[in-house]
Amino acid sequence: MRLYYGGLVIHQSQSDDGVIEVVDLDDMRSMHFGSHPRQSSMSLATPHTLELTYTQSMMACLLLNPEPERVLVVGLGGGSLVKFILHHFPHCHIDVIEYREDVVKVAHGYFKVPSDEPRLTIHLGDGYLFTQDRFFQSDTNYDLILVDAYDHTGMAASVGVQAFFDACAGILSPDGVMSVNLWGSDNALFGQTMSRINQSFDGRTMILPVENKGNVIGLAMNKLVTNAALKKLKPQVELQELKFNINLPRALHDLIRQNRSLISRLFS
Repeated sequence: MRLYYGGLVIHQSQSDDGVIEVVDLDDMRSMHFGSHPRQSSMSLATPHTLELTYTQSMMACLLLNPEPERVLVVGLGGGSLVKFILHHFPHCHIDVIEYREDVVKVAHGYFKVPSDEPRLTIHLGDGYLFTQDRFFQSDTNYDLILVDAYDHTGMAASVGVQAFFDACAGILSPDGVMSVNLWGSDNALFGQTMSRINQSFDGRTMILPVENKGNVIGLAMNKLVTNAALKKLKPQVELQELKFNINLPRALHDLIRQNRSLISRLFS
């Protein structure tokens, strides 16, 4: 296999949905969709840890819902979020909706996503259609909805529409949080997507820019979270960080600052 940014391509496949490459470099294994940006990365020694900063920032939702019992993940990739939750929350059930069958196969074969875990159910299909079905046909509610649905060209179109976020608001538990990975450097698309999320959640949203990255995490809730409520989380966040090691104190600091800035803009 050829070298790839100093690493070794250990798997390469192509389907109608595109290219998948798996690259090993020392202890790190990464998934690529035929381009240089990493879709997922995993430590071979500790597969459950979150190696990419944007995935750590996505899990800042644990500040607002620290004990999830049911989680929906939209977009599997290498399963980083899935493995993290399975490891830290032994009583949590996870539904995953993934469009590409080849991604699921690679996640099982190369990224240690379990295929026989009773707490994990992977559904093959479209994220928009799945959330619509859950909203109209099921009483299932989720404590966390984690949306990371990207291919080599950007965010999957069907999960950026208004009806998708409306359905997410409808299947989120009263104390639940939706965490969405967005690409902040595309100002027009970012603004459009956040506008739709704000509409679906009646403005109960916050943003968390990922340090030194183009990613911005959008957080949305079915209840209002005030700046005062965020500040009260400081004592618990130190204990959470000891357990999770995902830079939660920095995330809380940035959320307080961003939320204060948003409030001042709304009422100035």
